[in-house]
Amino acid sequence: MTAASEQTNTAASKPVLKVSKEALPACCPPKEQEHWNQHPRVYLELSDGKASCPYCGNRFELAG
Repeated sequence: MTAASEQTNTAASKPVLKVSKEALPACCPPKEQEHWNQHPRVYLELSDGKASCPYCGNRFELAG
């Protein structure tokens, strides 16, 4: 298995974090996450209602 496919498998196995419109802008890591300080905070554009973190692969989706 290559590093790229390992990273894809890891990202795909992460649960989708729902983000309400009131909680925008979406950022990673979110403060409520156990390891909120694991990488620099990045703000994510939810184009098409979805985004993933370039650092850790957390997946975000606009709720409802």
